[in-house]
Amino acid sequence: MPPGTGRGNLYASGLPGGVHGTNNHWHGNRRGGAGVTPETARAAERVTVAIAAENYAFSMEAITVPAGAEVTVNFDNRDDGVPHNVAVYTDSLAATAIFVGDIITGPDQVTYTFTAPETPGTYFFRCDVHPSMNGDFIVE
Repeated sequence: MPPGTGRGNLYASGLPGGVHGTNNHWHGNRRGGAGVTPETARAAERVTVAIAAENYAFSMEAITVPAGAEVTVNFDNRDDGVPHNVAVYTDSLAATAIFVGDIITGPDQVTYTFTAPETPGTYFFRCDVHPSMNGDFIVE
């Protein structure tokens, strides 16, 4: 499958130029110095996610981030003349927003930044203009 065309989890998503995406999540044990609690160490985590919209579909079906992390989303709308965004909700009813990104008309790119929920679980992301474009937003 050519890079950037597959749908899958963030850990295996293809990006232009054959580069594989990552959310830069460190999977080891974090050890802090004096006065650094696990909560402080977790709060300092930052994660970057690259996601694209093309042919009315997102480039991944799941995004996984650490609880309480600062999340940066590099969103690439590749659909010419079509508006899309990325929004995160508590569940698929989309009644309670965690984050709603600005709608951009493609081709265009935007960077969103928000804080992931502190409570681990499976949340929901979607395009508000095309709700059938959606996936799981997993907080670990």
